[in-house]
Order: sequence, then structure tokens, then C-alpha cells
Amino acid sequence: MAYTANMAALLSGASQSQLRYWRQSHKGEAPLLVPEHGTQPHALYSYRDVLVLRMFARLRGEVSLQTIRRAVTWMEEHLADGQDLSERTLLAVPEKKSIVYFSEDGEFLDVGKAPGQYGHQAVMRDLFRPFTNRRGDLVPDLTHPASGLLVDPDIRGGVPVVEGTRITYNLLAGLARDGLALAEIREFYPGVSAEAVKGATELAGRVAYAHAA
Repeated sequence: MAYTANMAALLSGASQSQLRYWRQSHKGEAPLLVPEHGTQPHALYSYRDVLVLRMFARLRGEVSLQTIRRAVTWMEEHLADGQDLSERTLLAVPEKKSIVYFSEDGEFLDVGKAPGQYGHQAVMRDLFRPFTNRRGDLVPDLTHPASGLLVDPDIRGGVPVVEGTRITYNLLAGLARDGLALAEIREFYPGVSAEAVKGATELAGRVAYAHAA
């Protein structure tokens, strides 16, 4: 299962224009991120892509795009450890206009302003928690993007589902949009709570907004 650009935008905090810009080459530079599932006829992103995009969106709120690009390029060229970018931990250090990379064994390297030099220790932030992007939008918790919903790459390919089930958010939102009352929806899906139906409806609205933005 793959994420459409609008779902990737919602879960990552990146705008549609950022997604388009980052998957294109500019002035001879390679794209910052090409969707794992391709771009034709539409861009389709993987869960790993969303993690990377979310990291970019958080970094972009504090450092320049060129600094991010420099960090990504340096890591691709010098960190030949087989790790995907989604498995790396990056932290912006705005006062130094740079980015620090944290390795699994505790090393911290400057990969932005002075690539390869040891960086300054900082508290590692959780990539999954909510944050506010540059536009002032609140980006939801990646694991629980709305009330009663769960994102798990091992369930339905990462499409948000009702927690504890395999029922997708868009299925519930579609039933509510068709005019079914909560009691009628629960006749079809007894394990679905009012909270989950509300969360699914709200998430569907936010995905539609992300698609239009």
C-alpha cells in the first residue's frame, strides 16, 4: 500500500508544493526525495518516505533547504552503512545554522554547516510526536493522527485504521459522508467507537485540505 501525495503531506507536515519541489532536480542537483513507489501517473510515497519527509519538514522550520540538501548529500556519500535515510536521526541546531546526525552508537556529527566534524550534543527529539511546521500548521502525531486511529506500516500498508482493527479511516468517513448515523455504522462494525468515527471524519477533512493546499 502506498500513500498519495495528499496523505503524505498531511502525515509529514510538508506542503504539496514542497513535495513537488523536493522530488524534482534543480540546477543540476539531484532531487531531495523521489517517492519510493514512483511519480507516474501520480506520486506515491512509502511509509519510509513519510518518515523522511516528516524529518525534512521539521528541519525546514529551523534551517535552510540548502543546509538540509548538503546534509543529505554528505550522508549519502560518506555514511555507507546500509541505513535508509528514514532510519537516521537528524536534529536542527538553528543557532549554528546546521544539522547534527546521531548514529546508533551515540556519535553526533555535524552534517550541515561543517560536514564530518563532531557536532554539539543535544537532546534527541522524537520524530513521531506532533509539531508545528513553517506554515503554522499542527502536524499530527504520526502513530495516532486522530482520535481512535492508528498508523502502523504493518497494518493496511500504513493507511490509518481504527485502533485494534483493520478498518480504514476512509471507509468510516465515507459511511458518515453518505449520511449513516453512528448507530448504523456500528451495526456494520460493532467494534468501532464514536471517537473513532469522529477521528476518521476529521482526518478525511484534513486530507482533503492537504490535497487542495
